[in-house]
Amino acid sequence: MFWNKKNKVTGIIELVESGFKVLNDEEVTEFKWSEIIKLTGFKIDLITIDQICLKIESNDKISYATEEFEGWRIFVIKMLNEFPEIAKNWEGIIAKPAFETKETELYIRNKND
Repeated sequence: MFWNKKNKVTGIIELVESGFKVLNDEEVTEFKWSEIIKLTGFKIDLITIDQICLKIESNDKISYATEEFEGWRIFVIKMLNEFPEIAKNWEGIIAKPAFETKETELYIRNKND
């Protein structure tokens, strides 16, 4: 997915004028905030630590980002502003208990609109 051969996450998530871009493994996926239909948070067990991840879906694209991506914190702040129905502490909610996937639907367009 977005791990290199040394099990290191590689990627960037950056804001653009009307949305954001996810860059991982030389693949670039661009989303407008208005086209997001679903956001799902989850954890990946990396043996000694967990990593918070986000699955981002529109009608025709799916991408993933993790807390290790460059630009993650800036993106999450903007995401929470764009989708105020998402719990501000969603990362903390997913973080416990440790080493469980804890897949959580953060936003679903039809459900939230």
